[in-house]
Amino acid sequence: MIYPEKDKRFERVLQLFVHYQLKKQFYRIYIDMEEAVENNKPTLFIANHSSWWDGLISFYINRVLLKHDSYAMMSEEGMNSFPFFRKIGAFSVNPASPKHVMKSLLYTRKLLREKKSVWIFPQGKEEHLEKRPLQFSDGPAFIMLKEKSVQAIPIAYCYSFRHDQRPELFIKVGKPIEVNTETSRSELTHKLEQAVIAELDSIKSKLVSEDLSTFDVFMAGRKTLSEWLTWWKEKVKR
Repeated sequence: MIYPEKDKRFERVLQLFVHYQLKKQFYRIYIDMEEAVENNKPTLFIANHSSWWDGLISFYINRVLLKHDSYAMMSEEGMNSFPFFRKIGAFSVNPASPKHVMKSLLYTRKLLREKKSVWIFPQGKEEHLEKRPLQFSDGPAFIMLKEKSVQAIPIAYCYSFRHDQRPELFIKVGKPIEVNTETSRSELTHKLEQAVIAELDSIKSKLVSEDLSTFDVFMAGRKTLSEWLTWWKEKVKR
């Protein structure tokens, strides 16, 4: 298992780099938080995984908005490809090895008992945004049934091309999910998956109806070519 080696200086530098890249690559990033997320409670952030950007986005919104002492479970293959992730709190999981999976789950429980937060993408790999069901693994449910004080927050990431040259990202942060002591692991896994699907469907519905009233602009990207042309056109008219 690959353990995290957090480096505060590296985190600050990476935050600046990610900020630059997000402004360059996205036209707008929107966020809809149903309620504030307490940062003094052990938290599992449960998110869908459809893009390479998901890990860096999670890191950035945590640094800028959520401000939790966060860690993230990441595939061993991904960590070998991008070892710098361990400097921002990533630790490995190898789904092909039950022994490795249990070791990662136990390490997650240790972090949560220390009132840390852990990000998990229970799909286990990047899947198409529209794929249903999401087919969550039961790892998060196992943890929640063992650590009853943990709050689980569903997060949906939806990438979309709308009316502009560059894509937009819509993030929805849902309400905490409670654990019923009589709930089985499979039932809780289904509940977590359905919570994330509900947030994804909510975003999709609002995009189709062009209703962004519940979203705030989290970040505005650089001007697009069309905006520069419009600006130049207006300037010439004067």
